[in-house]
Amino acid sequence: MAATIKTGVLCIPTYDEQAVQAVRRLLHARLRGVVIWADRHIAGQRYWVEELLRRWCDEEELDLILTIGGTAPAPGPSALEITPEATAAVLERPLPGLPEAMRSAVGKKTPLAFLDRSVAGVRGRTVILNLPAGAHAASLALEAVVDLLGAALAYVRQEPVSLTLEEALASLSSSDDGEEDEPMQPPSTPSPTAGAGKRSGRSLDPEEFAEFLRRRSQER
Repeated sequence: MAATIKTGVLCIPTYDEQAVQAVRRLLHARLRGVVIWADRHIAGQRYWVEELLRRWCDEEELDLILTIGGTAPAPGPSALEITPEATAAVLERPLPGLPEAMRSAVGKKTPLAFLDRSVAGVRGRTVILNLPAGAHAASLALEAVVDLLGAALAYVRQEPVSLTLEEALASLSSSDDGEEDEPMQPPSTPSPTAGAGKRSGRSLDPEEFAEFLRRRSQER
């Protein structure tokens, strides 16, 4: 039986029913044990967001928190789009690969994805992940990383992980028709005595190169 994953969904600054439902459906379809423990919105006041995130992590001990919205670019000295800053203020360990993977996946559909400023990380034993605003954007971003969330939560909970990075790479190597990858060799240095467009299979000998230069100077 899968362990329960107490999950909170937080919309910032307004509640987006369509986005929340899209995120819920994807979580229940792809992440075993998910239970939506909290579902609410909060105005875009940075310190209110920080306080709620701390409470969900430290007091209510949620396992996973997903925020929706508030991750677009905005003027520096303003209260707009403050979700990444509020999230970063409460994180203890960043997980930069998750938002990088989201931007890369959504970026295949539109380059506007690379303007998204979502962050992710860990506070205590809670994984926090920002998602962009909108049902389509939030679900596409989550879909890119939802299968990684189980492994991230296992690490945070100090539970056995189904597959480590090393084991995953080893399994890929062993499935490659039994052929081992040949060690990468440094590129050979072009021989000055070789014909045009050809390369020597051995490295350049300094004495041969000096002799080549002497012959060239004599020919001139």
